Amino acid sequence: MGETFTEGHYVLGIEGLALLRAGAGRRFDRAGQRVREIEEIVRALEEHPYSERRDLPEYGVGAGYAEWAESYDDPGNDTIALEQPIVRALLDELPPGPVLDAACGTGRHAAYLAGAGREVTGVDASEAMLDRARARLPEADLRVGELSTLPVADETFAGAVCALALSHLPEIGPAIAELARVLRPGGRLVLSNPHPFVTGVLGWRAVFARGGERAMIPENAHRHSEYVTAFASAGLRVRRLVEPGLTRAQARARAKAGHGDAFEDALAGVPAVIVWKVERG
Repeated sequence: MGETFTEGHYVLGIEGLALLRAGAGRRFDRAGQRVREIEEIVRALEEHPYSERRDLPEYGVGAGYAEWAESYDDPGNDTIALEQPIVRALLDELPPGPVLDAACGTGRHAAYLAGAGREVTGVDASEAMLDRARARLPEADLRVGELSTLPVADETFAGAVCALALSHLPEIGPAIAELARVLRPGGRLVLSNPHPFVTGVLGWRAVFARGGERAMIPENAHRHSEYVTAFASAGLRVRRLVEPGLTRAQARARAKAGHGDAFEDALAGVPAVIVWKVERG
């Protein structure tokens, strides 16, 4: 099959993970089923749907979000479904004062903050995403800018949120230093990202539809130690860490080629998002 990566390869990996978790959980009755399905997949790798390519075309962050902007807020995104209620609960705990939504995208968190009566500034590198945010929040202060060079003054904000964006950066230290710079002493930052397990081990990426086909935006798996080191260097103290896992229904809904049991056994409870609350000293 050359050097492609197919749906069959991916499902084999899921079956293998389900097999490992069956052993770790001493659910030995599941092992035989997993082995039988692995054997069946191997015999059928050249057949549809296992032969479909999974190595999707890759777009840079700017081009990718320009394409994705129109459909970004469509329902069905497991990452957002897990992340959003946790982030918003933490946003409710921010101290009084203005709030920055860094990498605000279409403005989903900025709109929540504005609806709660907070003064919000949004920054994003994508004009297309900002256009969607401006339609949602026509009175808001929304600016074009990069996470590594935020277009705001020092110690401006009592709170900040940066959601599902740092995984697009090869290094997170400079962006976290910038977020710390714009916080007032005692200010808090709520930061979410795809979990390094799903990015680094399962190979999950930001996937969007383009012209009836799927494409992806590259992401990086940043370890917990990278966050902690960056926080310490920027003078930020960790106050809370939350790692929500996929529900059984979400895991099964990701099934390919009818392998619902394997996907559920492999992915249910797997941490899909990482959410930090940190405070500037």
